[in-house]
Amino acid sequence: MNKILFGGFLAIFLTICFSVGACSKANSNSAESSNPDVPAVTEGSFQKEVVESDKPVLVDFWATWCGPCRMYGPIVDKVAEEYKGRLKVVRIDVDQNPNLSRNYQIQAIPASFIMQKGKVVKNWVGLVSEEDLKQQIDQVLAASLSHS
Repeated sequence: MNKILFGGFLAIFLTICFSVGACSKANSNSAESSNPDVPAVTEGSFQKEVVESDKPVLVDFWATWCGPCRMYGPIVDKVAEEYKGRLKVVRIDVDQNPNLSRNYQIQAIPASFIMQKGKVVKNWVGLVSEEDLKQQIDQVLAASLSHS
């Protein structure tokens, strides 16, 4: 990638991070999801809620101090509402669930994946648009219908 382009991208990214408080760990003890359609999953509930789910599951790894995660959160919430009944959506706070983060090799957040029948079928890192997220979900749902 062109060094000037990368430098510009980096400057914009850092500006966004600092403007939304990504570098501050304020309120990092709040691990609960504010949306009832997107429950907070823990190491103790992951097996039952995600691995054993009869529906595909969108898993959002996040942290309260992460600015991009807070920007991605409303997108995840909207998708959870729109795909209700066809897709389960959960959040995992990486600070509260370090073993899950380690097991799934989460090295940057937000990180998301879609699990189906206990296996990761799609994954990505970073803030994605609502349209891109829906496209990823639609691909998984279409594939699961064709295999039913």
